[in-house]
Amino acid sequence: MNLTSAYLMPAILVSYDKVKRTAMVNIPGLTDGEPNGIGAMIAYPVGDDDLDTERELIPGADVWVFFENGDTTMPVIAFYRRHGKGRAVTDVRRIRQKNIELLARSTVTIDATDLVNINAKTINISADNINMTAKTMTITASNKLVINANIQHTGNLNTIGSISATGTMKAQGDITTIGSVNATQDVKGGGVSLKSHRHGGVETGGGSTSGPN
Repeated sequence: MNLTSAYLMPAILVSYDKVKRTAMVNIPGLTDGEPNGIGAMIAYPVGDDDLDTERELIPGADVWVFFENGDTTMPVIAFYRRHGKGRAVTDVRRIRQKNIELLARSTVTIDATDLVNINAKTINISADNINMTAKTMTITASNKLVINANIQHTGNLNTIGSISATGTMKAQGDITTIGSVNATQDVKGGGVSLKSHRHGGVETGGGSTSGPN
């Protein structure tokens, strides 16, 4: 015989079938002696159409159920139940799901006073323009940092370590080194070759040569 109830009743979520969008619940006083509970439907909040999104339900959760048409054999999970002082998490809002998508027609804003952490094996960012502004920016790569683009830099560049370049290097300004300059081909200064220039006015003895030409 089916009983009728117009009230919300406390229950425990036993299991959740994400394909069928159904669950098994234990309702004290109604499902006693049934360790797997009875089947229940799920009510979704407005804006959470299950044709477009899924909410992950965790077995063991304390929930409230109501009954379709008051029939106690047809429970519907409506809400999670509150927990008393010392048990409930404070200051944290969590969304649990295997995959999460944020779909915005215009803008997504993340505004944190102190810190934003992103942890992932791979992070992909695709955009027409990326603007980053910071007082200090630190990039640490344990293996290597690869940039496939032309680079325009404004400001001083301080590099600790060796620099290896493939291609032509041009500098508009003076170059100063406290080490040696080695060239496998030639070095020119003012159009004069260090490798093949000649000195005129050479005399034997203790005389000095003239400048290179």
